[in-house]
Amino acid sequence: MHNLTVSLVNDIDTFRSMRQQWNELNDTSDKGTLFSSWEWLFSWWEVYQHDAKRSLHILCCYQDDTLVGIAPFQILNHPTRYFPCSKQLMLLGTGETDGGLVLTEYLDLIIMAEDASPVIGAFTHSLMQQQKLWQAASFPQILADSHLEHLFSGQNLSIKAVKKEYGFRTLINLPDTYKDYLMSLKKKKRNNITRMLTRLETEQEYNIENLSDGLDADVALDAVADLNRARRSDMKQDSAFHYPKFEAFHRLVVKRLLPLNKVEIRVLRIKDEPVAALYSLIDKGILHAYQCGFEAELGHRYALQTMMITQEISHCIDNPELDHFNFMFSEDENSYKLSYSAYTEAMYNLEFFPNNRRTQLHQYVHGPLKQKVKSLLGRGKA
Repeated sequence: MHNLTVSLVNDIDTFRSMRQQWNELNDTSDKGTLFSSWEWLFSWWEVYQHDAKRSLHILCCYQDDTLVGIAPFQILNHPTRYFPCSKQLMLLGTGETDGGLVLTEYLDLIIMAEDASPVIGAFTHSLMQQQKLWQAASFPQILADSHLEHLFSGQNLSIKAVKKEYGFRTLINLPDTYKDYLMSLKKKKRNNITRMLTRLETEQEYNIENLSDGLDADVALDAVADLNRARRSDMKQDSAFHYPKFEAFHRLVVKRLLPLNKVEIRVLRIKDEPVAALYSLIDKGILHAYQCGFEAELGHRYALQTMMITQEISHCIDNPELDHFNFMFSEDENSYKLSYSAYTEAMYNLEFFPNNRRTQLHQYVHGPLKQKVKSLLGRGKA
């Protein structure tokens, strides 16, 4: 690629106007996903732009007048969390500070499906020129072959990269038929699925409503949120839906994704009451199972989470446009998700630090000093 120029988008009006060209590039990029779509990232910015002190820092790379690359960045200034490298270059969709993590996964540089190296080089040059605006870069939950790994190539003396394995995504390769899928499961799991479904059909009159069949989006999200909060409460854990911004984001993004057929919510009702729900996102041959919830007593009697998941897998198999079912992020490689005939792919956190005294202080504060304070606090409790 020749004649590359990079421009900075740092205002929401310009970001808003980019919808068509952003999505055209995202759809053709081999690293583009639903999570890097304009609908997802612009909705996130609308909701979270005033969560802490942050500013847009979207880099757009053009070859002549053609958009060939987008670096969907922001700069988060958070001294409490990141001192002394307080100004963090981050990906849009990440870095929430209110506790309600959206978990925007698999983000990357969005680059036209040709030779990415010149575009990455143009982004690197731009960031080095603007280095006074940021003091470190933090990119969570990326995949192994990310374009981001090649950012700052050739800057080894001035920029240090730190890549750490963090968590896994868990996937199922969809077979030709649901029967084939059931036969791929261990006998105990397969028999349990069949037994629980028979019990439900024998003991209850139930129905499943879907967004794709006309279920109202707000009604569907009410069910997901209420059931997720109830489930997490029973587990003595926080639900992401306890955080107003998290829920507001999803109410906004679902309505933008629905006309594009990129979202599905299924709600199982017994006696007209929602007792289980599954919220999924659909993109480039993959269904991402994003959030679920179920009523505790009935949920355990009928294994409703398992039933909702396996029924969704069945729908995926029937859809010729889908070839994978994705459970998304897990910290533990050996989670319950593997019992669904799934396999894992490692995910990584990637950081870049300028080679200077500020970085040395940052590494000391967030390394040995933090461990020493934790140790002293632990002794105090003992």
